[in-house]
Amino acid sequence: MNRLQLIEEVREVLSKGGFYLSQRQYQPGTVFDVIGRKDDDLFVIRASLKAESFRPEDSKEMKVLCEAIDATPLYISILGGQRRLKEGVVYSRNGIPMIHPQTLEDMVIEGVPPYVFSAPGGFYVKMDSEILRKAREEKKISLSQLADVAKVSRKSIQKYEKGMGADLEVALGLEEFLDEDLILPINPFERAEIEEGEREYVESIELEKYSGLERSIFESLKSIGYKIVPTCKCPFEAITEDNETVLLSGITSQGDKDLKKKAKVVSNLSDITEKESVIFLQTSYRRSNIEGIPLIEKEELSKIEDRKKVTELMDDRK
Repeated sequence: MNRLQLIEEVREVLSKGGFYLSQRQYQPGTVFDVIGRKDDDLFVIRASLKAESFRPEDSKEMKVLCEAIDATPLYISILGGQRRLKEGVVYSRNGIPMIHPQTLEDMVIEGVPPYVFSAPGGFYVKMDSEILRKAREEKKISLSQLADVAKVSRKSIQKYEKGMGADLEVALGLEEFLDEDLILPINPFERAEIEEGEREYVESIELEKYSGLERSIFESLKSIGYKIVPTCKCPFEAITEDNETVLLSGITSQGDKDLKKKAKVVSNLSDITEKESVIFLQTSYRRSNIEGIPLIEKEELSKIEDRKKVTELMDDRK
């Protein structure tokens, strides 16, 4: 299997599971391969045969992207180092959940969630800390007695009752002794927390590193109060935000054919993410929009002094 085949496998699973998917792109170097929506939940997914392909810089950008568009990031891989990832186990790569493709299929098609997660030192499970504490107290079992049964320290039992993960064998032993279902399913689709340093990393990308059209557009948008997050490895050039709106901003000085191609990609992603989008151009174009994406010329943007005018132009040109 190669990477493209893996991506196709992931797309097939998600499609069968009722997900609305972004179109195929296969652009090398992008931080995601598929964006999928199901009901109100949006997922940004990257697939690779080897976990080592998910670099820290890409993960930071992926998490910032997900935060901006209210999505959840997920990695799909087969190998971690030289070993095959275990099915039914949730791993973590640079703070993003990572699972084997079979685990994805089990969840999405069969409705079987994973129960085990990988962490330094081995494999663990999460237990229902409230049920654990209540069962121990109702059966009048002391912390020390339960620790002896589980062959762990008294302090470990206290930590389990506060939500700490436990070794699988320990959890199974506690379930059998207390006659309670304690082990909880794990949801790799839970939103990954973005750390302040990661946000600062992406937001600190200096606009000075850009030149020509991109820099001009970024500076014009910034001057009227938009926050610009350049997306180096996405099919669009920036996430443009104010307090009310998130725009997927495409920038191009390319010819007619390439403009139409970009508009088609941005339009599709706009539909999936349910975010507004716009394409900024070097010069005027014979149409006011392509694929429903409004077009705004560089010189036109440079004369705008209010974000509301940008919104009005977009509304007029859809």
